[in-house]
Amino acid sequence: MTEATINRRKPNEARRWQAFADVVAFALGTNVWISMVILPAIFIGALKTRGEIAAAALPFGVLMLGLARRSEGVMLGLFPAAVLIPIALNPELASSHVYGPIRFAIVALGVIAYLFGVAFFTSFHEPPAPRSVRGLSSAQAGPAERWRRRERVYWMLTAMSVVIPTVLIAWVNFDTAIADYLGEMYPGRVALMTTALTVGAIVLWLGIYHYAFLGVLRPHRTGDRDLVSTLASARADAKTGKPRSRFYLSVLLALLAMGALILLRYLGSRGG
Repeated sequence: MTEATINRRKPNEARRWQAFADVVAFALGTNVWISMVILPAIFIGALKTRGEIAAAALPFGVLMLGLARRSEGVMLGLFPAAVLIPIALNPELASSHVYGPIRFAIVALGVIAYLFGVAFFTSFHEPPAPRSVRGLSSAQAGPAERWRRRERVYWMLTAMSVVIPTVLIAWVNFDTAIADYLGEMYPGRVALMTTALTVGAIVLWLGIYHYAFLGVLRPHRTGDRDLVSTLASARADAKTGKPRSRFYLSVLLALLAMGALILLRYLGSRGG
């Protein structure tokens, strides 16, 4: 097979891969939308008015927008937020009599599959083939022990990222003590308060994830700390749009050196 044929096949393979990623994201996202919005809405009869229908259709429209733009921000951020809008308008959609433990586990697996699937397929791509390959003796030894330790830490954080929010939400929704307490304190508004606690659990988890998990991963994601600090300082200086003090000092020293050189030549010509 010639090099020209290989080069022609690469764009086709990239398009096929992107089409496959779009199909996977569409299937997983539609599953989340149906299981979290449509089926609960049908179960409690919350698709009667135009407003309820529009709110229920909003997440699907956001999903299609994310697929059309192939935007990670829309599919991983805006779409999950849009799923919560009809639930916020009608808290009965997330009440405990709609979600039993088994159905909650199935829906949680669907949400996890969507988040991981979209995160993987939107960021993964085959690297370009190298122009030449040279075997290195160090490559035969495998990754160093420190990289294997990092990989174990990453897998542990990934598992905790799945387990902790799932346990928090399940505890809020299915713990009988919480349900009894809400029934005593807020009679007639148990579903609303349960949904509010669920949102609070999600916000709590996002705070923990941002400050604790990403705080641990940030030095590993950004590489060498000294280099990162230098680059951050350079970016900050570039944003100001003004030269640094060392620039003015260098210009001043250059002007003094030029003046001294001119003065020495002038004195030398007079002495001659």
